[in-house]
Amino acid sequence: MLGGDGEATEAVRLADLAAMRLLDQPGDAEKYLRQALSCGDGVLPAEHLARLSSQLVMVMSGQQGRERELAAAAQEAAARWTGISAADTVHLTFVAARALHRAGEHAAAVTAFAGPIGSGEAPYPPMEMALVFGQYGRSLKLLGRHREAAGQFLEGERLVQAEPGQAEMQAELAWSAATALDSCGEDDQAQVVYLRAARLWGALGQVSKRARCIRSAAWLQHWASPATSGGPTAMRALLDELEQLERAAPSPAVRTELTYTRRQLVEMEGQ
Repeated sequence: MLGGDGEATEAVRLADLAAMRLLDQPGDAEKYLRQALSCGDGVLPAEHLARLSSQLVMVMSGQQGRERELAAAAQEAAARWTGISAADTVHLTFVAARALHRAGEHAAAVTAFAGPIGSGEAPYPPMEMALVFGQYGRSLKLLGRHREAAGQFLEGERLVQAEPGQAEMQAELAWSAATALDSCGEDDQAQVVYLRAARLWGALGQVSKRARCIRSAAWLQHWASPATSGGPTAMRALLDELEQLERAAPSPAVRTELTYTRRQLVEMEGQ
């Protein structure tokens, strides 16, 4: 049986074997890293163990179907970095949260996201942080926490507003925010954000998504003031726009949106 020094030496040997296989033999690298962590626990310095844990997370990242295992490894690594490197702790906590989100473990994902985001931590560039806010928002929305979800989507949208080439991400986040606001009864704000998303989709040439946002805003306007003609007016304006587009550049997508818009206008005017 190995003593403390012997265990430390064996752990270092296993870690070296893992390092030689990180790029081309990830399965072997993972095996050696797990053995090194087991053998070195309590005998290697805490930072050394934390680095080995980070390497294990790196090896496991990107392997489909292992999100729960990755989350567990990242949470363990984050715990090892606590008190040593705040930046590593935050990064690995986000790795765990995003893996849990992908695994459909939304309650656990929300708990993991809440720590660093609630503390205002933003360790990534704006585009990457917008993705994080989007994932957090979707997990919240799937738990029925629509108002909180809307806040995350709006923050993600804000981050990419000035980022070149990210108009589609901005539009997606705005649309997600609008639907979340709609779901929690924030009708006035939802209407504003639906119309913003519609403008963004229009600039991208996304006819169907633009039309859906406009119809949603029109219904909110109609329900808020059914005695006025605001909702039907917005729906007729969309119908005119789609009819002109069908004459100029007919397509199945435009015809589908025409059908939906005509049907919903009849329904709205019948109320």
